[in-house]
Formats: sequence, C-alpha cells, structure tokens
Amino acid sequence: MRGNRRRELRRGWLFALILGISILTVVSCATQPTLGRKSCVDCHQKEFEKFSQGKLHSPVTDKKCDVCHNPHGLIGALNLKKNDAGLCYGCHDKDKKVLEKGHLHKPLKEGKCLSCHNPHSSYMAKDVGGLLRASGNELCYQCHDKTSFMKKTVHGAVTAGCNNCHDPHSSNNAFNMLDDGNRLCMKCHDVNAQKFRTGHLDYNVNGTDCLSCHTPHSSDGDKLTRVNQHRPYSERKCEDCHNPASSSAPLKTKLEADKLCYTCHIDKEKSFSNVSVHEPVGKGQCLSCHNPHTSDYKNELLTKEKDLCYGCHKEAEKRDGKGHLHSAISKGNCTDCHDPHASGSRKILKSSDTDLCYNCHKKDVLKKTITHAPVKEDKCLSCHDAHASDQKFVLTEPTGVLCFKCHSKEKKDFDKVGRHPEVRAGNCTACHNPHGTETPKLLKLKKEELCFKCHANIRQDTAAEGVHSVSQDGKCSECHDSHASNNPRQLMEDVSALCSKCHKDVNVGLGSSKYSHRPAADGRCIVCHMPHGSKIKGSLPRPLNELCFSCHTDFEKGLKEKGLFVHKPVADGDCDKCHLPHFSMERGLLREKGDQLCNDCHKDQDSPTFKMAHGDIPVRGSDCLGCHEPHAGADRRLLHKVMHAPFEKKDCDGCHKKISPRMSKEQR
Repeated sequence: MRGNRRRELRRGWLFALILGISILTVVSCATQPTLGRKSCVDCHQKEFEKFSQGKLHSPVTDKKCDVCHNPHGLIGALNLKKNDAGLCYGCHDKDKKVLEKGHLHKPLKEGKCLSCHNPHSSYMAKDVGGLLRASGNELCYQCHDKTSFMKKTVHGAVTAGCNNCHDPHSSNNAFNMLDDGNRLCMKCHDVNAQKFRTGHLDYNVNGTDCLSCHTPHSSDGDKLTRVNQHRPYSERKCEDCHNPASSSAPLKTKLEADKLCYTCHIDKEKSFSNVSVHEPVGKGQCLSCHNPHTSDYKNELLTKEKDLCYGCHKEAEKRDGKGHLHSAISKGNCTDCHDPHASGSRKILKSSDTDLCYNCHKKDVLKKTITHAPVKEDKCLSCHDAHASDQKFVLTEPTGVLCFKCHSKEKKDFDKVGRHPEVRAGNCTACHNPHGTETPKLLKLKKEELCFKCHANIRQDTAAEGVHSVSQDGKCSECHDSHASNNPRQLMEDVSALCSKCHKDVNVGLGSSKYSHRPAADGRCIVCHMPHGSKIKGSLPRPLNELCFSCHTDFEKGLKEKGLFVHKPVADGDCDKCHLPHFSMERGLLREKGDQLCNDCHKDQDSPTFKMAHGDIPVRGSDCLGCHEPHAGADRRLLHKVMHAPFEKKDCDGCHKKISPRMSKEQR
C-alpha cells in the first residue's frame, strides 16, 4: 500500500512540474519580441545620403538595396548577387537584345556596364537618363584619346555629340555607326547642293565612301582631309585616275587598280616581279592595303601598319601576343624586316636572315675573337624567334633547354649531386656570353674575375697574409668544378686529395713522421683551415689558441683553475711556438726534443739566476719536462705537482753527484 501511495505522489509531482514548464513557455513566448526586418538605410545612412542626390537608380529610390546586394555574407564585401552585366540583366532583360547585333561596344561585349553607368545615382545627362558617369563626349573620352578629336578642324558631329553618329551599345554597322557610313554623312550633307558639288569638282559622290578622303572626327588640314594624301588627290587631279565628271561613269577608274597604279609607279612594277611576292601585290590588290586618296598613316595605308598586317595574318597576331616581342613587332613596324611588296628572299624579307639581323644588331659587337658557333655560322634563328616568345630576349626556349640542344654531352656531365646554382636554374648566360667574347669558353669575364662577380665576400673576408694563394690568384677551377660535381661544394675531389695536390710536403711528412695531428692524418684540412683564406695567418678561421681549444676543451678548462701559473707561450696563445700543426717525430707534436725546444727561449743557462734555480747542476741535454709542466702548474716554476721527496727537499746530492767542469765525458 505504501508503495502505491509513493508512486501516486511521484506522478502528481511530475504532472505539476510539466504543467509549470508549459505555463512558463507560453508566457515567455507571449512576451518574446519577433524579428523585424530593418532597412539597409537604417545602418548605411551615410551611403544613402551620398547616393540620394541627382538622378537615382530605382532600387536606390525605393531603398531596395537587396535587389542587387546580398544582405548576408562576409563583412566589408560588396556581396553582389551576380557579377557585371549578369546582375543588370536581372531587371533590364529587354536590353539584352542589343547583344544580338553584329558590332558591340567594348564595355558591353565584356559585360562591364558600370564602365559607363553609375549603379546608384548620377548628376549627368538628367534629360536623357542612363545614370551616366559623365556627360556628353566626356564619357567617351574616358577611354578614347581626346586629342584625336580636338585637332585644327573638328567635325560638327563631334561637337554635337558622339551619339549623333554612334550607338553607345551596339550596331549592325562598323564602329557602332547609326547607319552605313556614306548614308549617315548624307543625313547632314546635301550632295546635290552647288557648294558641295563644287567642292568635289562636280563629281557626284553620292553612294561613295566618304571616309576614303575625309576623317570623321578632326584633322590638322582643311575640310577634314587626312594628313597623307595621294599626289593626284593633293593636286586635285582626279581625272588622272577617274573618268571626267561629265562622263556617264565619272567615278570609274580609267584602268584596273594595279594597272592604273603602275602608270605612275613604273619602277615599283619592275621590282615587284621578284622571287617572293606579297599575295595582294601578286593579285593586283593595291587597295587592300592603300587608300587611293588620303590616309592618316604613312604611305597612305588604310590603318596602322601592324593592324593592317594582322588583318590577314591572324595567326601572326595570335603568335605575337606573347610576353617578349622583337623590337620591330613591339613598335608595330613589320616592314623593318619584310618588304610589303616583293623580295628576292624568302618570306618577303628585305635581305637574308642574318644580314637582316645585322641591320640593327651590330656585327662587330656580336662576333669576337671567341664566337659562339650559331653566331659564327650566321644562324641567329637557331636560338631566337624573329617575332615573339615567352622567353626573355625572344629565345625560342628557356636558356637551359636551348643550350642543351647542342650541348647534350655537357648536360650529362652536369647531372651530378652538387650543381652550380646557375646550372641548376638553367641560366647559362650568367657566366657565358651567348654571342662572343675575348675570353676562352665564351666567359663574360676572365676566370680570375668571373667568380668574384658573385662571390665578392671571399675577397672581402680575407687578408693578404691569410688568403689562400689559389683564391688570391682567382684560380677557383683548380679546386671547384664550375658546373657540377659529386663532391660537396662542387670540389674536383675530396678535400684531402685536393689539398695534397699542392701541399705535397704535408702529405710526405704525414707518411714519414712518427706522430701526426688527427685532423691532418684524417684528411680533414678544413677543420683548421679556411679553404679560401681568412684575415688570420695560415688561413685559420679563428686565433690559434681558440682554434686549438675548440677540440682540446678539457685543457682549456684546466687553464681556468684558480692559482695556476701559465707558461708564457700558452698565455700568449702561441701554441705553435712548441707544437707542429701537422706532424712531428716527437710525442705531443713537439717541434724538437724537450731540452732543445726549451733552449730556444731559455738560452742563458750559464746565468747565476738559472744556475741557482737548478742547484748549480748543469741541465743542458737533460729532459726539462721531467721536472716542469709545459703548460701550467700550481708552482710558479711550473714544477710537477707530485714531486720525489729528495727533489721536493732540494736534496739533489742524494741521488746525483755533482759534475765538475774538469771531469772528462767518460768520468761523467
């Protein structure tokens, strides 16, 4: 019974808890504020004030920024829903029809509506709309060079506005013209007016190409004539080429184009009958390149020389769009190399390949005492492209690849562990002149100077007394392979073998001596010597004592003990005063036997002081190290720490008998 009551009580408490939570939830939800959508302007007030002047784009007027912008995303980003024209066509879908025409304004073609239009507001062209970034022609001049429209004589249409002749978006006519060129001109110019007919020598030019004689924008001459004029035109002798104005076909030429041209250009006709003839010349199509009346370009060309050539040679235009151009190409001067009419050389070149190159590139500069084979054989194009390349100096391939095409054997030799950085990078011309030099192997400088062009620090870090003679003389190749090696640092051989080639005495001494310094015996010369040199005698990397202590660390520590008396050569750091650095017949690499070595400094053994210190016992010929420490000791006389009792008591007579000077050697 009690169990049932407990269960009922638990159920009652659980029900009360659930009921309480439900009530709280309802109350909480009833009082919770709902999320309302704020306007962009609420936060971006400054931007709105900036954009809310002048003529407004309708989304700005309606404060509907989210028409174009995504309200979420990265802070600080524009967050446009689409890029460029794709966004504009979301509302201006009907305007997409302009894309169906044959000729598109460049910004429209690239989908860059904002090149001309402001997406928010504009002060310009309020009467015509369009949210333009600038008014009238000034908008056009942001891309088109204004100077070409402001010459001495300006076309009235230009003054009236570019849109009088051009559609700002697209057209089925060239240059986005509103109508075919001559028909467009006739809308303003009455061809039947007497003044017009007189100006054209009574020729009826209705239906002709007005731009064959006149420039459409501005000109430095009168009547919008172009700068370069064909002689009959400049002399107003139209009848030299055309039928008289009174004839039934006044504008018809007296002869076919090429034959008509050759009536004056007789010398040209002869020269055109050559081995290699330009196709338009062969077909008698002079007017495919030249304007028979006037032109803005030299030789009455229809357009710029380069653009004219590319009009037919599309593959050349594509090919020449590379990073590095031949200077003639970059200047647009195709005729620097090619004759535009005919030539006795292939590809209408003005002369043979190499002779042509030497017109600009001086032969004596390229050909030297030592000349690279392709230059010597006049094969410039074996390395260079005549037009354009992705490689510097218009090379046909990267330097390394190009050089190894001929130098394949060398390439195999260079395939080693250690390679010169320039070899690894394929930069052969860092050291070699690709054309010619006065130094062997086409080196840019003499061997003794070339390496130091990059490795200048080697000379800077050395002094006369501490420099390695090989380094001083610039004979780097005696030790290093200039290209590649299987040894570290591009060495010709391992260090010991290499050093032994010159330092044979050391090698002989090591073989004949009883004792040798371990680094020398192991062929580790560069443990103690700098291979190029240093500012310390002997090409040492640091002062002698520091160098010795770098290995003999325990000895250095021992010298730092308090109360020690240090032998003077040790204190002065003159380890080589007593020791030989490579080999010796004496233990400890001593220069001589103990007494002989000591006598080099302690020569005055007959002095009273010396005799007294040695108890008047002659010590010449004895072993000094039997009593003295050679480096340091606790006794100021550098006596050994542990002494024989008689010695310590100075009782020499107990063991030794005094030797009289008068005694014979046998008695002694």
